[in-house]
Amino acid sequence: MKRLGIVTALFVGTEILVSHIASAQLSDSFGAIAITPDGQVWGYAYDYPSREQAEQRALEECGESNCQVQVWFKNACGAVAKNEEGKLGWAWAETRKQAEASAVAACGTGTCRIETWACTTRY
Repeated sequence: MKRLGIVTALFVGTEILVSHIASAQLSDSFGAIAITPDGQVWGYAYDYPSREQAEQRALEECGESNCQVQVWFKNACGAVAKNEEGKLGWAWAETRKQAEASAVAACGTGTCRIETWACTTRY
C-alpha cells in the first residue's frame, strides 16, 4: 500500500511539473492596431513578443505621421469600427466576435462598421 502511495505521488508530481513546463513554453503574444484620426489609414500587427514591438509595427504598417495606436491586446483580438461620419470606436476582447461587437458599441451609432481587426495566434 505504501508503494502505491509513493507511485501515485510521483505520478501527480510529474504531471504538475510537465504542466508547468508546457505553460512556461507558451509565451505571451501581443498585437496592436494603429489608425489615423480620420480613420482613413490603418495598420495592424499581431504575434509579437512585446507590446512595444506590436505597437511599433502597427505604426509602421499605418505609415502616416499622424497614426496613433488605438488598441493593443495580449493573447486576444482587437478591432476598430467607423461610422459614415468618421467617428471611431475600438476595443479588444478574448475573441474576434467580442472585439468587433465592443468596437461597434464604442463607435456608438447603428451605422458603424468594422474597419479592421487582428487576433494573435494564441487567443
